[in-house]
Amino acid sequence: MSRFQHAWDYGDYSPLKVVLTCGLVVGSFILGNFPLTWLYPNDRGNSMSELVAYFGFTKLFLLQMIPFFMGLIGFVVSAAFVHKIPWLLWFTSRVNIDVKRILISFSIWAILIIIPVMVDWGLNPSKYSYNFDLNSFVFMCVLLIVCLPFQVLLEEVLFRSFIFQGLMKRTKSVALAVLLSGVMFGLMHMGNPEVKTHGSILLVSYVTLGIVMSLMAFLDQGIEVPFGFHLANNFITAILVTSSDQAFQTPALLTMKSLDVSVSSFAWLFASLLVFMGLASVCFGWHKIRVNRNNS
Repeated sequence: MSRFQHAWDYGDYSPLKVVLTCGLVVGSFILGNFPLTWLYPNDRGNSMSELVAYFGFTKLFLLQMIPFFMGLIGFVVSAAFVHKIPWLLWFTSRVNIDVKRILISFSIWAILIIIPVMVDWGLNPSKYSYNFDLNSFVFMCVLLIVCLPFQVLLEEVLFRSFIFQGLMKRTKSVALAVLLSGVMFGLMHMGNPEVKTHGSILLVSYVTLGIVMSLMAFLDQGIEVPFGFHLANNFITAILVTSSDQAFQTPALLTMKSLDVSVSSFAWLFASLLVFMGLASVCFGWHKIRVNRNNS
């Protein structure tokens, strides 16, 4: 099978077909937002805390997931009828999806998220409120396990597959494809409540994560590793800590008044990413990749 970044060499990716796919995915996503906008009264305010107060966590979360599910349907339809390619080309260069890679990636990043939060909680207990309720917590975990993969998969297929592969086809540069797809992923989060609260400085973390995940997709020739990483990031943060300024507010173990955007939090993020990439390089054999393969 072809190398992952050259997937656009297969199927029909004429400008009109690319525009059609973008229209299908974006249109499906917008259509998926209709239930939330239709059910929510205009006079109730639009902050996340107001939405949670009106719908409750479960109903709001399910409504928020519908657009991602619809967007994925748009991609599936596009692969089959627009570009006429196997769906697998947007997921991996391997013969089959490597579930082991997903699980390893998920586990490594989950541990690297939990450790700094536990350390910070121990050093600064006043920042956190203990918020554990067994029934709510178990139900939330089940809900997240069922729904989050759809949200994560849409974002990975969009940014780490479709956009990354398209940029590789047009620019012939791995560096540009990784950088631009990562920046686009970060900028997608401009509308998140936490960004509106804390300012554009928070986009630094989203852009950094986007670039690193695009690099993972290139190094591993598929989105299994970034998918597991991304899923761990969203799942573990959702069950571990919540705050009133987050896009997803959950009955997590701990509650903060607002997200930590201190210098130390960014330092923890960058250090954790370096550790992850080092461990992943050993686990998945990335350290064997030669620099002269980058543009082959």
